[in-house]
Amino acid sequence: MASGHSHDRRGATTGALKAWDERIGRRLGLRDLSILLTAVEAGSMSKAAERLRVSQPAISKTISLLEREVGAQLITRSPRGILPTEHGRALLDRSRAAIGELQNAVEELDVLSDAKAGRLRLAANEVALSGVVGTVINRLHARFPGIVFEIVPAYTHAAQIHELEQGRVELVIGQIAPSDAAGHLQVTELFQEPIVVVCGPRHRWTRRDTIELAELIDEPWAFSSLNSVSGRSMEQAFRASGLGLPRIMAVSSSMQVLRRLVMDNEYLALFPRSAAQGVYVLPVAVNASWQPIGILSARHRTLSPLAKLFIDCAHAVVRDSGHEKNPRKAARPQ
Repeated sequence: MASGHSHDRRGATTGALKAWDERIGRRLGLRDLSILLTAVEAGSMSKAAERLRVSQPAISKTISLLEREVGAQLITRSPRGILPTEHGRALLDRSRAAIGELQNAVEELDVLSDAKAGRLRLAANEVALSGVVGTVINRLHARFPGIVFEIVPAYTHAAQIHELEQGRVELVIGQIAPSDAAGHLQVTELFQEPIVVVCGPRHRWTRRDTIELAELIDEPWAFSSLNSVSGRSMEQAFRASGLGLPRIMAVSSSMQVLRRLVMDNEYLALFPRSAAQGVYVLPVAVNASWQPIGILSARHRTLSPLAKLFIDCAHAVVRDSGHEKNPRKAARPQ
């Protein structure tokens, strides 16, 4: 009985492969898909031709042949440029991952032949970039000077996950959302930071030695969007003290923008400890922590040797810094 089922499965698989080979497999190449992807991302045939350094007619011909092979229109032209059809989006969604995997495979071969070379694509927010990411890159460059790190600055959690799902990056370093581990993401937690209240160096609250968070509720605050992972961390800091939200006067997803608002105005803000350089940390006890910082990868993709090397080094950096067990209080600027 089992043997019969096994034979049926093998026959079905062989049939599917034969159907693929007869219909598309021999004629549909990754280069063709890459040309289609470039044309859609560029928004026009001429811009795609410039990027790929080929003629515009060659781009048009390749896409026309693709449409003939799959039996469906893949793009439309509009005043906004080239847009994918429903069939085009379906094909591109799958193609991005395939092209990304092939790029990783080529780079993995390079790494295997020369462990001191290769390229790793990362997405990180400003908190990670100002802390653990820079330290890890410095350590790995000292050992492997031929490694190139391509860093995509994605400031929101949603933007980081989008880059990962599209296959444009192999790792995301940033805050971990509660829902991340339940889906298609592989989550590696690194550390969790305390939250501190910050202001500009000339703010009137800098003259106090101790402050209760409740005393600051009516001050103007600069926040991340409450729909973001960072914004939820900030909101939780007030909820944990039995408080409602303060007067939110400015909102930005960029930590650099929030820092500038704090330095140039009378705003207060909540930062993770590692992001508090250059601002004044007020003596306020906050009964909450920033969302955990960690590394995210696609569960269904095999990590390259460089990605594994980066993760191992990140754990070593965290252990050496004492982040995991003994977080130190943020220093107050003099």
